[in-house]
Amino acid sequence: MGFLMEKQVDDAKFFPMKVDKVKFLLINMGLNEYQASALSHLLYLGETKVTTLSKASGVPAARVYGVMDELSQRGLVTVRPGRPVRYSPMPPDDITSALISDARDEARRRLEVLQEYSEDFQTSAGEIFLKAGGVKGRTPLMRIVSRDEVSLQETRKLYLGAKERILIMTGAMEYFDEVYGELKEVVERGVKVKVLMMSDEHMDEESRAKRDRSMEKIKDSLGDSAEIRLSDEMNLRGCIIDPDNGGRALFMAPEHGVPDFLKEAAITSHPGVVKGLVDMFELIWKLNSTSLG
Repeated sequence: MGFLMEKQVDDAKFFPMKVDKVKFLLINMGLNEYQASALSHLLYLGETKVTTLSKASGVPAARVYGVMDELSQRGLVTVRPGRPVRYSPMPPDDITSALISDARDEARRRLEVLQEYSEDFQTSAGEIFLKAGGVKGRTPLMRIVSRDEVSLQETRKLYLGAKERILIMTGAMEYFDEVYGELKEVVERGVKVKVLMMSDEHMDEESRAKRDRSMEKIKDSLGDSAEIRLSDEMNLRGCIIDPDNGGRALFMAPEHGVPDFLKEAAITSHPGVVKGLVDMFELIWKLNSTSLG
């Protein structure tokens, strides 16, 4: 009997601390104070009615039904109709998955909004930029963007802005179909293209097949306007446009094992950074690459 009473006392100290930690984690994962408090206590209590949960969690009775509806709509709790209605928590791994999915959807919606307004903003802001006679600031070293759709859109914009030449560093250039239209357009304007692709040494059979398909497409669609060489020294990926005339560049480093949504790319128009990238490209092109012939 003494052992049981001792254990109950220990539990009474231990579990409230754990519930508070879960609440803290849920707040950092995107829930508000009331949502996190209700869900953390529900995880501890299991299926329960709202009045009990309100007393345990400290969520006011006037708010608790609305809070539980919010959690239910987000797929974090289940509802068992009746008198009274009772709520149960989803398992922790399902809660984590739902919150991650919500965060991705919100990020995607935010990016869509930014992309929708970006062109209009650039045009409108460009019309007033420094028109009051202010001093132009220094060129920033670089700007960081996400590696997925954003970096692809930036690549297309860089290609379309090219006036003289484009230098491309890539592995297999499996994204060629997605930038074909932009490359075709600038090549027809007289822009020259150099492409460094990964040599066989560091590629598996599937990657080599992708690279070879891309090379065929480049040769067929861009003809003599595009030169391709292979190299085993490909520590960066990206492109450089017009290095002799106010150049710009987008570059990234291969990150094996990192989820796509965490990967980043850098965009720069800083003369020193662009020149360094160009020097690296030209050295690899001249000293550590082989032609297809």
